Amino acid sequence: MKRVQLPHHVVDVTPEQKAARAVVKLIRKLRWIGMEREAEKLQAALNGLPSDSRASLRACPHSTD
Repeated sequence: MKRVQLPHHVVDVTPEQKAARAVVKLIRKLRWIGMEREAEKLQAALNGLPSDSRASLRACPHSTD
């Protein structure tokens, strides 16, 4: 069996963007396990971040299978 190496793409992401993505991921997890109140508290903390970070919260969570 041959291994195929795919080229890696380096994407410039600021520390703020990484932090926002981590919070979004946590909010989605909290909602998935039914902790809506905690998710709302974290979402309120995102109010000062760029709108593109907040917009991703409205997306449906991806399948966890």
